Amino acid sequence: MTESSVETAATVTAKVAPPVGVSLATVAGLQVSELVLWATLVYTILMIGHKVYQIYLEVQQTLDKK
Repeated sequence: MTESSVETAATVTAKVAPPVGVSLATVAGLQVSELVLWATLVYTILMIGHKVYQIYLEVQQTLDKK
């Protein structure tokens, strides 16, 4: 067996997770569009928080140099 044909458990899990998640959400009564909407909202909030934190650190470094 060559190295390229052997898949690790993490690779298999990463490939299977999206369809399994969608299937479970559908069975639970959630629409995929709602999941995408909420995931996008959470991601956007996290990215805004991360950017604000970076700006805060830059301002603190600038103030410490003065």
